[in-house]
Amino acid sequence: MKHIIVLAGAALLSALASGSAKADPQVLGIVASLEPQPMTCDASGCRVELTSFCLEQERHNPLPGQAYLPIDNADIRLIGQRADGSAVTLPAAPYLHFSTARGFTALEASIDPATYEKLGLVSASIMVGERVSLVPEADAADTQPHVAQEIALATGPNRITAQQFYDDHGANSDALRLSNAMINALPQGYHREDSDGRIWNAPQVVSLSSKVDPAGLAETAKMHADCQMKVDVTHHVDSMRACMQESHDLLSLRQNIDLWNAIGGS
Repeated sequence: MKHIIVLAGAALLSALASGSAKADPQVLGIVASLEPQPMTCDASGCRVELTSFCLEQERHNPLPGQAYLPIDNADIRLIGQRADGSAVTLPAAPYLHFSTARGFTALEASIDPATYEKLGLVSASIMVGERVSLVPEADAADTQPHVAQEIALATGPNRITAQQFYDDHGANSDALRLSNAMINALPQGYHREDSDGRIWNAPQVVSLSSKVDPAGLAETAKMHADCQMKVDVTHHVDSMRACMQESHDLLSLRQNIDLWNAIGGS
């Protein structure tokens, strides 16, 4: 059954990506946060992955690196701390860049080093409110740009329906939140790490584990245990982070199919 789900997911993602490269890709939503999500910062800036999902079944899947813009009044906040210990909360849109990490299932939010320095920050995190939507950045080469009615439908009625699947507490939505927190806490690159399960001790994972639905916690634990087997025993995957990303994306895809069915898609 797992094999069938993987094949079905891969086929659907392939079909979604087969749309015209000159047409606007899908409008996306972001899962609401239960608490601020810490960004990883280094000399190249700060970044964090956010769980995203498709609000337009008929539009094609965005390619990796597709730039997105939050709609007006989207509740995304940049929470930072300065060297003097003071905290600052700012609307994220003027300071963050959003781009797709893996199709419609994950976005990367990032701050460039110059902006980070100008704001005087020593740490940063992101807080996403409910019903947040983003539209693809306009491209003059697009032959099929979005029209106002499309955006209004995707960010209005469709996003309202999506709230129960992604923003509200539940087994799947909370498993997406917690697995996303694990992904952000795991190191980049291909190596075998976390065979002892120490990712569960990462501060953001510990904190979020106490807030999620128990069924979501159990689902994430199963995802993690399956990945330990794939990384450390069968060696089907070289990285715990890559495995958790795959598991997270398949869960988000299943949740998105349920959303499309609720909206009335096929």
